[in-house]
Amino acid sequence: MKIRYLIVSWTDVLLEPRDIPKLRGFFVNQFPEDHIFHNHLPGVGYNYKAPQIQYRVIEKHPALLAINEGIDIIKKVFLEVDKLEINGKTLISNEREISLKEEDFGLTEDYYPYFFASPWMALNQENYQEYNKLNTFQRSQRLKTILKNNLKTLSKAFDYWIPEVDKLNVDGWFKPLEVNFHNQPMQCFTGDFTTNFLIPEFLGLGKQSARGFGVVRKRKEEK
Repeated sequence: MKIRYLIVSWTDVLLEPRDIPKLRGFFVNQFPEDHIFHNHLPGVGYNYKAPQIQYRVIEKHPALLAINEGIDIIKKVFLEVDKLEINGKTLISNEREISLKEEDFGLTEDYYPYFFASPWMALNQENYQEYNKLNTFQRSQRLKTILKNNLKTLSKAFDYWIPEVDKLNVDGWFKPLEVNFHNQPMQCFTGDFTTNFLIPEFLGLGKQSARGFGVVRKRKEEK
């Protein structure tokens, strides 16, 4: 199937990936009444559906990625937001880009190579304890299963139900990476994987994808 998503980037502003929480904080403060920027619902708490607006640093530039109802809201952001408040500094922007993408998505007969352009947060506190008790082979298998489940979760965000889900396959090579998240060390992973599932670039997999974790890029084949 085809899916649509929108990316807005401030191409004359430079940020580091570590600044993504501050980028998110800026937009949450700019639009405090709009839950879509922080994914919390009034009186309910955290919304566990896939975030409709996700924060990115793409080619060193701050960017927002929007899906579903987030698309129309981000169009407004593109027109109105010409400065960012990051690290106590006002960053004036005169160059912004907006790109509405329509890409193939979902199960396919062919296999494609991908890599994580940012750390993949595959584990939570509960399954981290279980993961630590496994041997090397079992850990690899567990991560592949988690990645497959991440693809199922991403599919739900686009109302795509995977046909013959048993045919969804994932193979991967992952390296552990400790990341400081909310002043706590978190076990994340980098690495490459192949799957018979088409994933448009810059979509995120795993936990905290709205904050820039688990961003997927397609691995270009060497000529």
